[in-house]
Amino acid sequence: MRFVTRLLAFVVVILAAFWFSVRNGNELVNVVLPFLRIRAPLSLVVFACILGGMGLSGLLAWRAERRARRLAHRAASARLAHEPPALTESPAVPEPPTPPGSSSPPERSEPSPLL
Repeated sequence: MRFVTRLLAFVVVILAAFWFSVRNGNELVNVVLPFLRIRAPLSLVVFACILGGMGLSGLLAWRAERRARRLAHRAASARLAHEPPALTESPAVPEPPTPPGSSSPPERSEPSPLL
């Protein structure tokens, strides 16, 4: 039911925007900026304002996300700095037993550089 309500609200908003565009499509407005004066249809000005607001809110959300990730990274690195060091050395691997007839340990072969 929630999906139907949201879909109906979306359709109503779209129809209201279409009605506004049709009713005010021939209205020309003057947009006066500090160094620029624009004469444009009202529906185009409203559409540009909506797109600008969406872009600005997306930019602010991206900036807040970057800031939150940076703070989380700092907290994680600070937490790791205060933890005791873990054993990173691997335990010694025992050597295979020497055959009964040899007195010297077996020589280890170097890995081939072609491998």
